Amino acid sequence: MKIILASESPRRIKLLKKAVGSFSVIPSRLDESQIQAEDPISFALKAAEAKAKEVAKNQPEALVIAADTVVTLDGKIFGKPADRTQAREMLLELSGRTHEVVTAIALYHQEKDRLLTGYEVSRMTFKNLTQDEIEAYLDRNTYRDKAGAYAIQEIKRQFVERLEGDYHNVVGLPLRLLRRLLNKFREEKVVVEITDFKLPEAVGLARTQNSFIEVPGAYPGDVVEISYLPSGSQQVKGKLISLIRPGTFREKPPCPHAGLCGGCAFQDLNYEEQLRQKQKYLTEIFCQYFPDSGRYLEIEKILPSPARFFYRNKMEFSFGQSDGKIILGLREKTRPHQHRRPNRVVPLEICHLCTPLTARIFAAVCRLADRSGLPVFDLVSKKGFFRHLVVREGKKTGQLMLIIVTTSQAKLPAEEFRAGLLEAVPELTSLWWVENDRIADVVACEKMHLLHGQEAIEEELLGLRFKIYPSSFFQTNPLAAELVYSRLQGKARELRTQSALGLYCGSGAIEICLSRAAYEVVGIDWEADNIKTATENLTINGIKNVRFVESSVEAALPAISRGSFDLLVLDPPRAGLSPRGLKRVIGLKIPELLYVSCNPVTLARDLRELVRSDYKINSLTPVDFFPHTPHLEIVAHLSL
Repeated sequence: MKIILASESPRRIKLLKKAVGSFSVIPSRLDESQIQAEDPISFALKAAEAKAKEVAKNQPEALVIAADTVVTLDGKIFGKPADRTQAREMLLELSGRTHEVVTAIALYHQEKDRLLTGYEVSRMTFKNLTQDEIEAYLDRNTYRDKAGAYAIQEIKRQFVERLEGDYHNVVGLPLRLLRRLLNKFREEKVVVEITDFKLPEAVGLARTQNSFIEVPGAYPGDVVEISYLPSGSQQVKGKLISLIRPGTFREKPPCPHAGLCGGCAFQDLNYEEQLRQKQKYLTEIFCQYFPDSGRYLEIEKILPSPARFFYRNKMEFSFGQSDGKIILGLREKTRPHQHRRPNRVVPLEICHLCTPLTARIFAAVCRLADRSGLPVFDLVSKKGFFRHLVVREGKKTGQLMLIIVTTSQAKLPAEEFRAGLLEAVPELTSLWWVENDRIADVVACEKMHLLHGQEAIEEELLGLRFKIYPSSFFQTNPLAAELVYSRLQGKARELRTQSALGLYCGSGAIEICLSRAAYEVVGIDWEADNIKTATENLTINGIKNVRFVESSVEAALPAISRGSFDLLVLDPPRAGLSPRGLKRVIGLKIPELLYVSCNPVTLARDLRELVRSDYKINSLTPVDFFPHTPHLEIVAHLSL
């Protein structure tokens, strides 16, 4: 497609070369005084559109790119100065102030009758300029063709105190915006039927003559209108425009925020179909790692979660700001071809993954945070106070813990929060204030203050009770965890286990459950807090045949001699076993092995190495710990 830039600005010509391969330059002769618009953004958009259409009159077969940049302060538009006097007046007004730079872009193709527009806004703060500095700049005589009488590349060291936003926007052609508009202009629109579904990406798949198109938000059986950018690849990213005819697997989600926040991936997909897709995904993973042995693909039917909603006993929510009010929610879900404000928080009224109590919790915490007058922490500037709210709930005990996470840049009005939350949520068992100054957007319990109630809450599994502290690791879906722990317990009985070794034991739930099926159980974990909680859980339940060791797996295993244990239980993090840890496990030659994993890929990888070392897979049991997300738990039983 022939491309024309409707500007002879050397700055725009130079920048456009970074975005497109070749183009022609035909400057617009538009008289901008004809543009009627008081709003700076409207003015820039109208001017860019008019420039593009003016050039396109004589180039109807070409894609014309036009741009217009305005500088604005207090609603006043600063265009290009007519002379030195006007340029001086502009710079004096901008001196010591923060102004905005707006660049609008228009893409127009007359033959296709297609117009796309967009704009970018940057904030520029000038230093207090002296008369001599202004006159010295004006002496260069380069101000005439520049909005606001300046070019940032000429004055950034002398004049600019701070720039917030896109630098190229201030130069005159925001490249990120331009590339998005160009991609959108080149997109093709088609109506397709979704024939398959892909995990873990959670995208529908449509087949065209030359490729598969991935369509987020679409499910098998849906007939949809989509747009996509053609490429030579067999796998193309598509964008859902409209749902023409829903498939039989699509249903209305109960949550008003479904599809917006990052908590759920496919809440509007029928639950039975979710399970089928997870089963298929697991089979595909094991086919990749065990291509020549169908025996290892005898995967049991996935066990559904006992609760499909409000199943999570822990959720971390982020503080944000909207219309001057503090909000709580989850980070916005991003999809291909969608431009999102980075780290935007979607405000939630309730979370259908966590607990029905979130409806009252969110409202109360936001109200108290607003009253405090303290700001929300900004991930870019690293300034502010409120960061996260962590909700932990015992699903069987009903005990509730709230953790308010802030920076140490101010002091939480503790008594106001305690009284306000107890009034709104009398079910509150434990209230913590945690100070966390880490740069990363993670919850870290650096400095802790107990504001109300007990230090920990309790949960019940298989008739046993477990303490949960603010930083305790505990299975997120305790009702589904009971299915797994019951299976582990039953397998240990069936094997007549004498001595069991548990690696990555966390707070000891698996090992304590195994105490009823084995004569001796040892649990190992590198985290001191986990071992402390696990030992306390022994006392609570009166368990005498379990002990816990604080150590990394890699450090602990060399001291264990062969024959010490007849059952090994592994429950590693998502990354699976480290190469060194896996080598140590293989070297112990423990005859029976139970591997609990939340990551099918690392599980299959590790099992392949275990099979190469003479283990055989007896069973693979998937369990749906995480409805409405791509994740699942798998229990593998191996033996020598």
